Parts: sequence; C-alpha cells; structure tokens
Amino acid sequence: MSDPKPPTIVQRFFRACLLILGGILALWIALELLAQFWGWILLISVIVLVLCAAVYAYRYWWGGR
Repeated sequence: MSDPKPPTIVQRFFRACLLILGGILALWIALELLAQFWGWILLISVIVLVLCAAVYAYRYWWGGR
C-alpha cells in the first residue's frame, strides 16, 4: 500500500481561502437575516424580561420573602 501524498502548500492555501470565503458568506447571510428580524427579537426579549421581573417582584413581595 502506498501512503497518500500530503497536500502541497498551494492546495492548503487554496482550501484555506475557500474556507474563509465560506465563513464570510455565512456571516453575511446571518447578518442579513438578523437585520430583517432584529425588531421582533428585541420586542420578544423585552416582553420576556418584563414578565420575569414581574414574577420575581410577585414572589419577593407576596411570596413570604
């Protein structure tokens, strides 16, 4: 059995460039999707925060401390 040759420096550089390009594209798509939904995400997180604060206040003041 012959051992496979390790990739040359040019092949490794090309693969690294493709991986970097893929990462940039994935980040760009994620930011575009986030830009479309950030208002709704912010609204939902504020509602959840207010509900959690209300539950905590109820337990603190009327729950026997």
